[in-house]
Amino acid sequence: MSRILVVDDSDLVRGSLRALLADAFPGAVVGEAAASGPALAALARERWDMVLLDLSLPDRDGVRTLREIRRLHPKLPVVLMSLPPEAEYGAAMRAAGATDYISKGSSPAMITAAVRQALTGVS
Repeated sequence: MSRILVVDDSDLVRGSLRALLADAFPGAVVGEAAASGPALAALARERWDMVLLDLSLPDRDGVRTLREIRRLHPKLPVVLMSLPPEAEYGAAMRAAGATDYISKGSSPAMITAAVRQALTGVS
């Protein structure tokens, strides 16, 4: 059973991603955090198989959060997600340590494919 932590400050986005991931990965545990602090606390408290992380958080930007996750859990897959298209931010975010980057405007199929690849390491 996969454990996926969704970190986004929007209740609507978190809810939509939770529903999408629950449908795409039956039996998966999909946790939520609305900011960096609660996300890092969840990561310290429980085992997660991957993190879907927004770049814009109210208490700390996503890149700083990614760096902290990398320090604490160097092998944990983290897919960064934001509004700009992949072509604009993807390479820089992977260079910063993200497993992948996906635009929030991506199709549900593209989002689930990115999560699947992060969970399995297979495209």
